[in-house]
Amino acid sequence: MRYISSVIMCLFLLHCSNSTNDNITISYQDTHTSTKHYIVTYNANGTSGSTPIDTNVYNPNDIVTVLPNVSLQKEGYAFTGWSFCPDCTQPIYKPGYTFTINASVMFYACFSDTVYSVIYNSGDADSGTPPIDTNYYVTGDIAYIKANTNLYKSGHTFSGWEDTGNNILYPGDTVIIGNLDVALTAHFTAKPYSVTYHANGATTGTVPVDSNYYDKGELATIAPNTGNLAIINRDGVSYCFDYWGDSSGNMYLPNNTYPIQESLILYAHYRPFAVGDSGPCGGCVFYDKGYYSDGWRYLEAMRYDLRPSGIVWEQQLEAGQYHQTGATASEAGTGFTNTSTIIQVLRDGDYAANACALCSDGWYLPSKDELDLLYQNKSNIGNFTGYNYWSSTESTTSKAWCQNFNSGTQSTQYKNSVYRVRPIRQF
Repeated sequence: MRYISSVIMCLFLLHCSNSTNDNITISYQDTHTSTKHYIVTYNANGTSGSTPIDTNVYNPNDIVTVLPNVSLQKEGYAFTGWSFCPDCTQPIYKPGYTFTINASVMFYACFSDTVYSVIYNSGDADSGTPPIDTNYYVTGDIAYIKANTNLYKSGHTFSGWEDTGNNILYPGDTVIIGNLDVALTAHFTAKPYSVTYHANGATTGTVPVDSNYYDKGELATIAPNTGNLAIINRDGVSYCFDYWGDSSGNMYLPNNTYPIQESLILYAHYRPFAVGDSGPCGGCVFYDKGYYSDGWRYLEAMRYDLRPSGIVWEQQLEAGQYHQTGATASEAGTGFTNTSTIIQVLRDGDYAANACALCSDGWYLPSKDELDLLYQNKSNIGNFTGYNYWSSTESTTSKAWCQNFNSGTQSTQYKNSVYRVRPIRQF
């Protein structure tokens, strides 16, 4: 015998009042579980168009979200929401509002020829758009204040909506609609705290600037040493940036985040330069001769080749025509003089020494020994290829020294050969 579960439906028509939600109660009771279920229906209330359909079946104390009006119309009137009573007695439920269900209900469509709006304005926000309340309201309706979605003002915190009476309303608050539109303007409060960076004795470079303002407890990301702060030749030693610290001795590490409790002044702290550090011009330190002489102690190299396609040591005006420059020095520290000598002879042009000098900040074509130091530290510096690199050391009228960065072999090659170049500088 096939078992058929029976469902009993009872329909009760109740008197509609201002204090009840249950003008119609439809209860479904499962004969096995005795659990009641409720439904929500929508009534056109004499207007034209189709009513929305809520296909859900609700348990007691479920949360119901009121559906929007899709196509109901009444000529000369605006849709204002749904009421539990045909005469649209308050409260009026706007689409998107929620309520707790404990009886089946019927909503009646409500229209009015006199309606009001809640209008949100951006005020003096720097960017973003205010929310839009698409509902229409009648006198006595309750409107819920919307959240700020993306209005932003630099250095400020959104702190509610200000009405025409200078009252501040917050998202989730309610306002009772009178006989006028409600105009609300975004209100911002200045954040009280800032982060300032101090060079603390640097002889070169610039401090970063944090243009943000912070509330108490808000996270601030600590700036790295973007301006290459350094102390050059203080008693024979140069110092690179290490970390930031406040006046109480607390350490703040670049790129880390910290909760702000008050305005901060962060002082740069330094340590002696070592091979592998970032140099004063953003290159990589690859040599420390141990003392200052001739105005330098350290050498730093650019982190990338000057030109991926390579460049000649000397441009030929005619086949076989070269110039003897006299730039024959090879020791560490002589590349700068070699580069200057080459340029004095060859003048303007698109060749290795001149291309390095045009980089400014004292960059030059390394000498033969300096080029070998680059090769020995190529893993620290990075971004080298396995091809030949030019030095500034001349061999003969037609040839100059270069080094293969795959094998490390140094050799002399014709000056019109196209090889890679990696500028270096002294400090």
